Parts: sequence; structure tokens; C-alpha cells
Amino acid sequence: MKHKLLIYHKDAKLYEEILSKRLPHLEICSASQPEKAIPFIKEAEILLTWGIPDELLKEAENLTWFASLGAGNEHLVNNPLIPKSIPFTKATVYGEMMAEYVFAYLLYFLRDLPKYFRSQKKRVWEQTRPERLRGKTMGILGLGSIGKEIAERGKQFGMNILGVKRNPESVEHVDQVFCPKDLEKMIPLADILVNTLPLTKETYRFLGERELRLMKEGAILFNIGRGKTVDQNALIKNLKAGSIRAVLDVFEEEPLPPESELWDLENVIITPHVSGINLPEEICEEFIRNYERWVRGKPLMNLVDREKGY
Repeated sequence: MKHKLLIYHKDAKLYEEILSKRLPHLEICSASQPEKAIPFIKEAEILLTWGIPDELLKEAENLTWFASLGAGNEHLVNNPLIPKSIPFTKATVYGEMMAEYVFAYLLYFLRDLPKYFRSQKKRVWEQTRPERLRGKTMGILGLGSIGKEIAERGKQFGMNILGVKRNPESVEHVDQVFCPKDLEKMIPLADILVNTLPLTKETYRFLGERELRLMKEGAILFNIGRGKTVDQNALIKNLKAGSIRAVLDVFEEEPLPPESELWDLENVIITPHVSGINLPEEICEEFIRNYERWVRGKPLMNLVDREKGY
């Protein structure tokens, strides 16, 4: 008997095309609208989705595995329609891509690329000494799959890596791990502060006025985790003072409203939540590895801890 998978996502057809070639013995239904999913939802044993309407979810009588397409799942973890007895997994393929994002913009700043773009337009030949990544200190908030990838890349560039983790045990490629209550010790040491935190009750506005004031003069803040982990008004205040720079991919409200002051600040780079875009081929590869464990009755990888929220 074939197992049954329902893929519910705007790109569901693309996911189906990839998975049907690799898992021919799996019966797959793909849907981007509720009406397409209704005939299949009662029979589905596995749901692969980033989010699904509650009116559909409550009909999932045979659900035995909820597979999220996202790394952050704060909108799903407390949904009572996903029983805690059912394994809930997350995608962990975003780390490499998000590390590339961080270092792309770091090099943009440190190699003074904006100056050379302006000089090219003016046909001006003028050399300046670049800053180096080697020897700089990076602080990473959150040392999950994303934070670990960034730490590894930082080490390859010869950087000193600090990290903040709920349980401050040692982490590969991280020189020193701090617990959240010691944030005031770590932040002043960092030339670059990278926020990869998930959104939970504990991390809401984790970086506020007090923490942002601790940042070094000229330090760069990256927010690539969740917008609401940073107090946006406090951030705007510090950015307007001109003491720090920021690369922001996530915001308290998305899309970022046109009237936001962030758009006009020269020491800010804004991107539209693209540091970790869904790549179906990579997500499907990870899903396939987990599916092979599922059919053999082995414990699934990348389980979400419902109590922690990530």
C-alpha cells in the first residue's frame, strides 16, 4: 500500500515534480489552494507545508508526520490541531545560503565596494586600503544549524567567533559561548553581530535599547532570524545616531511599510526576507532522507522541540 503525502504550498507542483521522480512509491497530492487539498486531506499521512489553513488541518485524520518547509515555525508549534504525539520536523537547509548572505554584505562593507561603484561611474582611479575579516570578532546570537554554518565560514576567514546559546556548551568553530544573561559581556566585543534567533516568548525584542547601546562604534548588525527579536524603534534610534550599521532582512512588520524610516537611512541595507529563500531541490533532498527513516520506523531528524518553540 502506498503512503500518502499532501504538499500544500504556493510552489507545491514543483515539489511534487521533484519528489515523484525520487519516491515513485509515494502517493503525492500537491495543492496551493484549499479546494485542491480537500479530496486528499483525510487520507494524508504526511503533510509537507509552510502553513496550512486550520479548516484543512482539522480534517487530517490520518496524519502521522508534519513536515515543515521552514526553519522558523513559531506560527505552527502551538497549533492544537497538530497533536504533540505527531512528529513535527523543520527544514535545516538554509544555513549555507544564509551564511553566504552574511559574508556577501560583510565584504561589501569591508572592501568598500560602494566607493568603487561610485568611482567607476565618475571614471576615477583611486585606491584605498581595505579592512580585513581576519582578526575581526563576530558575535552570533543563536547557534542552531544557521548559526553554526556562519561560525564555520567566519573561522575560514580567520575571524574570532563568539556565540550566545540557551545552554552554553562548547560548539565547533566557536571560540567562546555565552548564555543569554551574559549578553552584555559579549556584545561590546563584537565587530559584527549576527542575529539568527527564532521567535519565542524568550527572544521577543531580545535586542532592545540597552543591548544595542552596547555595540561597538562602527559595528555591523545583521538581522536574518526574525524581525520581532529586535526592538525596531530602538534600532532606528541607534542607527540615526550613526554609531552602528545594519543589514536587515527581517522586520517587525513585513513587507516593511513604505513610510518606515529605515528605508532612508544611509547606514542600512534592506533586503526583502531573502537571506534564506526556499530552494525546492535542497528541501526535497532533506525530506527524502527523513522519509527513508520514517518508512523504516527510525527516529526522524530535525525534530521541532514544541516546548522551546524551535
